[in-house]
Amino acid sequence: MKKILLIITLTLNLFALDAFIKPSELKDSLKNENTLVLDVSPYALYMRGHIEGATHVDILKFINPESPYKLMNAPALIQDELTSLGINKGSQVVLYSHNGAVNTLYCSYLAFILISHGFENVSILDGGYMAWVFENELLTSTEKPSRSDGNFIVEKQPAFFATLEYIQANSSKIKLLDSRSAHEYYGVARSGNIKEIGHIPHAKSSFYQDKFLTDFTIQSDDVLEAIFINGHELKKEDEIVIYGENAMSASMNWFILYKKMGFKNAKLYEASLLEWGNIEALPMVKYKWETR
Repeated sequence: MKKILLIITLTLNLFALDAFIKPSELKDSLKNENTLVLDVSPYALYMRGHIEGATHVDILKFINPESPYKLMNAPALIQDELTSLGINKGSQVVLYSHNGAVNTLYCSYLAFILISHGFENVSILDGGYMAWVFENELLTSTEKPSRSDGNFIVEKQPAFFATLEYIQANSSKIKLLDSRSAHEYYGVARSGNIKEIGHIPHAKSSFYQDKFLTDFTIQSDDVLEAIFINGHELKKEDEIVIYGENAMSASMNWFILYKKMGFKNAKLYEASLLEWGNIEALPMVKYKWETR
């Protein structure tokens, strides 16, 4: 029995991909029938050209249009979308975009949705579509693949979510990270439709774009460790809450911490500043860098 379990474990690890994978790794993994490539770019970009066999994902279908905080849809609706995308229990999902700051966040946001609903086998293509084209110069297509419905069953995992009440009740023990730009964090620039300026008390500034090079490839492990472990003084056992203007802008830091660096107590404040920053009675700190 132990031998059988060992074989199963080795088999699963053989096909498990890292949080960020290189185009060459994806090219090799396409030989595995369980690999499912999803393009989260706007539909017009997808139709202009995409990785051969990639399925388009409309990220807006996962967001509740009635929510003032742009919260994700109910699990039943998420189930419908994931089923239609053909995601199976044994799938290895690889997400990519046609680059750009917003499109890159579509990848991490969908990854958060998947993981927070019980699906862990998800990776992001490092450098996105342009890295694929530069390295392969082939295997692109304008055709839409047809897929059978998937069999993965969603199960929402509350441990990945933080709420306003949770932050208030646990402010003395959690580590808060603000994923927006330094100007927005400091309070000299306003974030979208957020009424208040500045940041949530005790939050440290950690702009998600600083984790990438100019070609949207992820920084080296040494740089990421310098930022999160040396700079922010995070420990693997810490409870970390990441927020941004909204859940999407917070999702990349969360994905890097949880999936790439192994911070398993990382949570995402889904309502983020769309909630906190629009409630006048809640404190916001301006013109100060937090060091706690």
